[in-house]
Amino acid sequence: MAHALANRDDYGYPTQPDSRRRLRNSVVHTSKRILLSGIYVLMSVFGLYLRLRTGLRRTPALHPSHFHPRRILVIRLDLIGDLVLSLPVVHILKRTYPEADIDLLALPSSARVLGKDPAIHTVLTYDPNIWRRPKGLLNPKNWREARALRQRLQERNYDLAVSVFGPWAALLALVSGAQRRLGFGKESYPGLMTDSVPGQHWKPGDHLHEVDYCLRLAQAAGATLQPEDRIPTLVVDQQAQQEVERLLQQMGVSDEKTLIACHVSSNNGQSKRWPIPYWARLIDRLQQTGKVEVVFTGAPDDLPLIAAITTRMQEQAINLAGKTSLVQLAALLQRANIVITGDSGPMHIACAVGSKVIAIHGPTDPALSGPVSPLATILRDPIWCSPCYKARGAPANCRFFTTQCMKNISPDQVLQTLYAIELEQESKQQPAERISSLELPHMVEGIPHEQDLL
Repeated sequence: MAHALANRDDYGYPTQPDSRRRLRNSVVHTSKRILLSGIYVLMSVFGLYLRLRTGLRRTPALHPSHFHPRRILVIRLDLIGDLVLSLPVVHILKRTYPEADIDLLALPSSARVLGKDPAIHTVLTYDPNIWRRPKGLLNPKNWREARALRQRLQERNYDLAVSVFGPWAALLALVSGAQRRLGFGKESYPGLMTDSVPGQHWKPGDHLHEVDYCLRLAQAAGATLQPEDRIPTLVVDQQAQQEVERLLQQMGVSDEKTLIACHVSSNNGQSKRWPIPYWARLIDRLQQTGKVEVVFTGAPDDLPLIAAITTRMQEQAINLAGKTSLVQLAALLQRANIVITGDSGPMHIACAVGSKVIAIHGPTDPALSGPVSPLATILRDPIWCSPCYKARGAPANCRFFTTQCMKNISPDQVLQTLYAIELEQESKQQPAERISSLELPHMVEGIPHEQDLL
């Protein structure tokens, strides 16, 4: 635990780096930019060659009236939350081209969440991150895996490959041998897309949500959009549901209690996490009512963070971190009455499986990548510097090393939000399980005193 939480303050946030760490980070960042610039120049020359070889002829727009694909490849090589937000592309394409087989290429770590989606014919996996370090070029296994992927993709003989985001997806769309390649031109390398969509993700001034960019791609592929397309849906495996029920029974979870799932971790930035002492205070208050069962969710890597929370708690909560697969996690989040989380992949999973969600946001802008589910409630304190996260691929950490935007959201605010959600449910359905009977406190105005929480 000491190693996992090294260089963290009492709230669980990164401390200000010393001069040596700052120098190292600067060197790594500069070296990466130089390398990527070189790759861009080389791929741009290759893209120009492709354009000249095809005679610069224009291709007709994709439309189901004249385009009848047999196989379509959708490529999204990002974290779990991004993959879930990209699922509308798959579902819309299946509706538009019902006779086509839709394959999805994703990271191995993310693809496991998909379960058995009837819209997806085959899930393919590949991790291009193996090439991030120079020594990856010297590993024969990496080259064998790349050749095997190329062969498998070209054997499928795709009619269309959709690059949802980023240069790696665009490159693999080319490697697939697909006759038509669609994606945002400015995110690719010049000349690689046969159907280049104007714009790019998070273009300054756009202020569009990730889902809206995905819908642009689906529309460019010939789809007619519908209002419900904007809400991602994730199919939960029935076997996983049964396994989760058995696991909860083994843990002594009663059906008579309200089940609240707490996901305390978040990838790609420590500052997206709610403070450690706040989690401890909140869960203690919930457990002390006797009407709630709190379950920690997460991966094995999240255990040190959960331990840091539980050591501050007086009550006991069930820890299922590392005890569920990703498909089981989706089933668990669907089973929960409420899911409380920061900006994380499980937040998007919970929304996609139809759960009620309380999403705590700080450095990231929920208008760009937050929940789009009508069952989600976003808690955020709009202080002057928030949201600050703009660097795609860099971790979401506070430049002032205070993460005050997350500290300003108190446990009492979360409790009051729970209270309001259950009151709304009670007004719509009788009888209902009632968190409203938990004798919740009145919300404390302003910022909580740090000495009361640490």
